[in-house]
Amino acid sequence: MKVAVLGAGLQGSCVALELAARGVDVALYDQNTVCMAQASSRNEGKIHLGYVYANDTSRRTARTMLSGALQFQPALTRLLGEMKLPVSAPFYYLIHRDSLLNIAEVEAHFQDCGTIARELAGELTPEYFGRDFRVTPERLTDSECAALFDRETIQAAYRTEEVSIDPEYLAKCVHQGVTSHPRITCHWGTRIDGVTPQPDGAMVHFQGQEARFDHVVNTLWESRLAVDQTAGIVPSRPWIYRVKHYLRVQLSPWETVEIPSCTIVLGAFGDVVRYSNGALYLSWYPAGMLGSSTEIAPPQWPLTLTDELQAQLRTSIFQELSQMIPSLKNLPEGVIANGAVKGGVIFAWGSTDIDDPQSALHDRFSIGPVSHGRYHSVDTGKLTMAPYFGKILAESICER
Repeated sequence: MKVAVLGAGLQGSCVALELAARGVDVALYDQNTVCMAQASSRNEGKIHLGYVYANDTSRRTARTMLSGALQFQPALTRLLGEMKLPVSAPFYYLIHRDSLLNIAEVEAHFQDCGTIARELAGELTPEYFGRDFRVTPERLTDSECAALFDRETIQAAYRTEEVSIDPEYLAKCVHQGVTSHPRITCHWGTRIDGVTPQPDGAMVHFQGQEARFDHVVNTLWESRLAVDQTAGIVPSRPWIYRVKHYLRVQLSPWETVEIPSCTIVLGAFGDVVRYSNGALYLSWYPAGMLGSSTEIAPPQWPLTLTDELQAQLRTSIFQELSQMIPSLKNLPEGVIANGAVKGGVIFAWGSTDIDDPQSALHDRFSIGPVSHGRYHSVDTGKLTMAPYFGKILAESICER
């Protein structure tokens, strides 16, 4: 059996590795020259325990994210071997004064996430980077909160066990694993034009050429819907693409400034992530979100910005976050000015942004692989879910 996997992001790489581990020959196509060159590595790398999805009162999103998070590390270890991934300190969750939900509503969600985590722990053999994921987030006292955060902006703060991994480091590990596997053939610099399903397989069209496969898996990000459309598959619900920029700073290994990893909820706010390798991720959504589109494929947004716009983003991101997290002001002089402004495209089902309490973007449970005969399309939803969905899809294909 020979399978084509379209897209070498984390999702496509996981599908390819899972299939190859089962003895399947895989052709992996990507328009870039390395794995995880775009959205997969251009994010905070959070391995979600469901906490940020408090506006989904059904808790289905939290359960979905927890199911993926508890298998993330075991799956990658099985596919790539032991890795010393840089991991963040556990997150504080900060409830903003303009949060879509009040303190009681967010806290009730945290309690439910803890209950779901303990339930899933009995069904799986999970590992979560040495942390006890079953612990319910704990609210800081008023004095603890005031010592770390600005009380005029932050209503309450919670300690959690949730962590991020450095996605740029993970990308290097994934690329090495994929390119060294004897059953995976990588076709770099290849843009997919479309797919024609057939009764016993599917034809992949690319750059004036075509190749037939027993199965085709579409894990593309920005062009997944467009390629689906060539295969006769039309989305049944609205969607939105967004392009978001953030700031990544590299501190010296001996730098002792204590920067807490934080996520600000609930709405269009931001994150601060301090990884164990000294890298620092800073994101403030209102400044970094530079465009949106509801077209079948988004425009070619420039991910490398002009020097002037980069300087503006550095300033606005730092000013907003340092107001709420004062320890950021202790960073060495020049660190922010020399930080790298990076961007990535976000895809999600829904037609309005996350500042809308009714937005479908608050629900991320209707994701995962969907099969149409021997053509399969995967909406990963979040980085957290990629290894889990990779395993599910590989098992399904091999069972056929």
